[in-house]
Amino acid sequence: MPQIFGTEHIIFMLVSIVVMVTALVLIGKFVKKERTKRVIIITCALIQLTFIIWNRLAVMEYGGGISEFLPTTFCGTTSLLFPLAMIFCKKDSGILQFLASCMLLGGVLTFFYPDFIGQDASIFFDKTMSGLLHHTMGIFNFFLICVTGSYKPSMEKWNSLIFGLCAYMTYGIFMISMLGHSDAMYIYHPLIEGTIFNWVFVGAMFIILYTIALIVYEQISLKKEDRWVQRTYNKLKIKFEKLKK
Repeated sequence: MPQIFGTEHIIFMLVSIVVMVTALVLIGKFVKKERTKRVIIITCALIQLTFIIWNRLAVMEYGGGISEFLPTTFCGTTSLLFPLAMIFCKKDSGILQFLASCMLLGGVLTFFYPDFIGQDASIFFDKTMSGLLHHTMGIFNFFLICVTGSYKPSMEKWNSLIFGLCAYMTYGIFMISMLGHSDAMYIYHPLIEGTIFNWVFVGAMFIILYTIALIVYEQISLKKEDRWVQRTYNKLKIKFEKLKK
């Protein structure tokens, strides 16, 4: 039976990391034309869509029924929406920023702690392998759009996270109340059983990490006068100076 950090899991992680890093380095070094970058992004987005659809079909096949086709988890929902955002959204889209952030967080957590890995005696069991692949492809796609310059996060779009989380919770309530699911989006049960990782805790931690990450990103990548922190300071300074007069 495959286990978290068991032999199968470790081999999968090592192979995945080598493949992802190699592909990203090659793309960053040799792919310069915007048209080629766009073709690669669309292709990789479609691959992730294929993996998540395979996963949902596998869930339906093994006793889930038609109502299980729509994902009820944070990661599954993001794996379905993020590739679509890669294809249809602009690089400065708030929707893309929200989904990309969700994909990185959920993908990395599940990559290292796939709580579903013990579903069957083999890691190649449909539900297990498809789950591992759509999360891993999501991580790769996040770094792909960064490497190709197709994603530009900004503190100006910070509120996209709040709106996005509200939309996810609304979707979860709909799945529970209208489609009869016992839980969705971790509203009733925590991310990891027996822990405090329920939707309130995870959401709060996500907002904090998201904010810190955006501030650090702008500190590294933008000129001082273009950073949100500096611009906010300048605005507050002007307001206080007006109040003194």
